[in-house]
Amino acid sequence: MPGAPPGQRDYSSVRLSRHALERFVERFAVEPELATDEFRRVLARTRRLGRNPDNGAIAVLGIYRERALVAILHQATCLTVLTWSQFVPRLAEFGRTRLPRKWGRMLRRLSGEV
Repeated sequence: MPGAPPGQRDYSSVRLSRHALERFVERFAVEPELATDEFRRVLARTRRLGRNPDNGAIAVLGIYRERALVAILHQATCLTVLTWSQFVPRLAEFGRTRLPRKWGRMLRRLSGEV
């Protein structure tokens, strides 16, 4: 798989915790046997949202079936995955005081549209 486009990051090689895979299946209605491959495909095109200064975890935005998701990564492991609405109250924990600018454009780019 080629690298991510400019402005995006490829985290498809991180270790996926069992908790993260279970949350991905639960929150995004993914078949359990397909979850690992589908989640890695999402993580291949992400946009970094911010870093938690307290523990060093980073939040990355991805798109799955036209829905925004946020993966929480610490070192080389994906700890959990949240829906966008679950993540919004935690924006400040990751150094953001408000929503990202040009939201629609960012989502189109992540989904492969221009």
